[in-house]
Amino acid sequence: MPSEKQKAIVGVAREDVAQARRAFSGYRLGLERKLEVYRALQELGYASEDLEVPDFMLRKSTIQAVTDFQLAIGAKPTGFLTREQFQSLQSVSERPRLKVLKESDNAKTAFENLNLSCEAKRVLYRALYSLGHTTRRTAFPDFLSDENVIAGVAAFQNKIGASATGFLTKVQVRQLRINAGKSYLWEHRECTPDRMLFPMREWYAGGYSDSDKQEIFDILQKQGFLKGDRLSNSLSNSDNKKAVRSYQASIGAEETGYLTSRQADGVLHGWQPLTPKQKWIALEISHETKKKLYTALFDLGHVRGAVPIIDFTFNENLIRAVSSFQSLAGLPSTGYLTKSEVDRLLAHEIKFASLETSSAIAKWTNPVKAWRYEDYSTRELTLIYRALYNRGFFVNEGITTDLTHPDLVRYIRKYQTYVAANPTGYLTRKQIADLLADPGKPTPQEQRRTKRSGLLAANASKDLSPARNSWQKLGYSLDEKRKIYRALFHLGLAKSPEMITDFSYRINLIDVVRAYQKQNGFVPTGFLTSEQAVKLMSLKAPLLPSEQQEAFFQISGRSAVLRFFRDLGLQEYGINNPVSAIVKRIQARFGYTADGYVSSELFEKARTIPLQVVRGSRRPQTLYHDSEERPASKDWGLWKSRTEELCETSTYSIHEDGFTGSSSPAGVALRRRSDWKQNTANISVRLRNWKPDTIAEMRVNGRRYLIKEAFGRTLLVSKDGLRVGNYSRNYSNLISGMMRANGFEIKYETDFGTNVVVSFSALGLTKQLRALMNAC
Repeated sequence: MPSEKQKAIVGVAREDVAQARRAFSGYRLGLERKLEVYRALQELGYASEDLEVPDFMLRKSTIQAVTDFQLAIGAKPTGFLTREQFQSLQSVSERPRLKVLKESDNAKTAFENLNLSCEAKRVLYRALYSLGHTTRRTAFPDFLSDENVIAGVAAFQNKIGASATGFLTKVQVRQLRINAGKSYLWEHRECTPDRMLFPMREWYAGGYSDSDKQEIFDILQKQGFLKGDRLSNSLSNSDNKKAVRSYQASIGAEETGYLTSRQADGVLHGWQPLTPKQKWIALEISHETKKKLYTALFDLGHVRGAVPIIDFTFNENLIRAVSSFQSLAGLPSTGYLTKSEVDRLLAHEIKFASLETSSAIAKWTNPVKAWRYEDYSTRELTLIYRALYNRGFFVNEGITTDLTHPDLVRYIRKYQTYVAANPTGYLTRKQIADLLADPGKPTPQEQRRTKRSGLLAANASKDLSPARNSWQKLGYSLDEKRKIYRALFHLGLAKSPEMITDFSYRINLIDVVRAYQKQNGFVPTGFLTSEQAVKLMSLKAPLLPSEQQEAFFQISGRSAVLRFFRDLGLQEYGINNPVSAIVKRIQARFGYTADGYVSSELFEKARTIPLQVVRGSRRPQTLYHDSEERPASKDWGLWKSRTEELCETSTYSIHEDGFTGSSSPAGVALRRRSDWKQNTANISVRLRNWKPDTIAEMRVNGRRYLIKEAFGRTLLVSKDGLRVGNYSRNYSNLISGMMRANGFEIKYETDFGTNVVVSFSALGLTKQLRALMNAC
């Protein structure tokens, strides 16, 4: 007969366990806090093992200890702690923890006073690694703040019977040096923290695991640096590298696209709330939107003087303009815009003309046009740089053609001051003409590059085999080479689903050609003859999986398709990253080759799996952060910003008729500011995968309104997409109709070409609109 304990565990639904696991994984607990909770479980008698790094997600003994604890307190035995349970366990270890903290602080100060060099710290870490107290490989160990290193030191101290403070004493330093041994390959010769390894090598030298990579990109995604869906956890993925570069820019580091050990540890263990500058960079505002923000600030009188480059991150004039705007609006004067402030500026109506006129469009661009570097060729920009280098104003011998870079702008000002010109930092046409007239000799780096290119060309001509030479003389176009590669892939010889066309020097592709030649009785030179190339092209092989995916993305939209598979993966398999893993599972489910690439056929099959819309609790749609919820009425919720006088009432759809490709429901929000006219509100709709530049139809109280998304706002338009006449009256009729009706619906077209009707309830809207007027 099963015991009462076994019955209780069996009675827990799998969904409850999965939900508890997801909730616990979102807590982002550091090693120190995990150790506190685990020691509390030991003290209470639920755990018996001595673990240096307790794993509450995967280790069976730890999950069993949590389960026993939950059964003892009468809670649901899911095996994963809730926040309340975690806090109660933390309180158990609070008193001994205070004592340990005091000892640890004293030990940390004593260790700092030892003033060990980087090489000395590396020797100590090598000893910890050799003795098995740490498993992570890093070229620059941080004994003061890296939790892994501190845990390794504590494990060593436990082993020798010393107080486990996590910071070495002078005697323990001498003991460890004896066990250091020879240096490992992953340790760099030069132990200078300022002199980084080659970025990608330093990342790999750190020895980060796949779970570390997963967690790093999860954090970057939550912080807003990684946009949309990710296809993999590889640091070489273009979207992931872009996210890393954004993160590096936000902390003022070199934008290599590869994390250093310190940066990776900073993301994993030491990430803090983002600074205003980091939040601005994470928004990734497009250049066109920045032009609109600039014009709004210009129109409001915050921009003073010429701003030839619209750079809200580094340009001091624009940072001051933003700070002025924030100060006058009663907002924190950081100098960097938030999402709500961007929306506020975009909502500002420019006074000089309507958006449709050509003169207004011209004014939305930067008014300073004396410099137009884009009018010059790369060669001319190179000569301009060379001229300023030879005159002593540029100090870096490496040529860059981006003369709007803040560092170069600073030096250009010095040059303009020297020639008694207005020091704007941006060269005029006359100044450029003077520099181009006498650029001087090439920089040392240019000279070295020219010499190296000449040597490479000479060696290439010597090493060119007759077969390779014959192939190159055939002169096939890029399109023809693609047809050849498709044929080789279709024949099962080429394995990469990504297009490769370098038949002259790509070793693995030369081997593929050689295999084809052997298979068909040709001389296996590795280079195709004209006869062989024509034979392959005549097969008219279909597009590669990667090409089919890109073609499908062009039709249905990359982000919409990936978001659909991500939602489907979370529903069906409990995962939402990487998307390629989800696609492979769905391909296997329908009998396709599991290559991880989306095709139109696979998408149509995937659409047959019912995607459940998850409505959940209501939350604000435009007040993303810093919002306080007010009492809700039926079907509608009310929120108010804590930092500014902005309020919003919003709701989710109650039904969708048609394929939206999203598990998130559509939403409608009404918002107003305290300084707006009485009874004024702005409407905003969020339709899932709404096809850009299409017009949706809103049916309210028997009347029809046409709406369109423009400049981040929902606008009432006519059939041709232009704003309707007497806009205010139409808008008032829309709001009045919504208040009188029990519900309304919106019909729109998705990225997938499907027509969708979403239905909304209007019950409680009248009450919330009145509250909206009173709250703001």
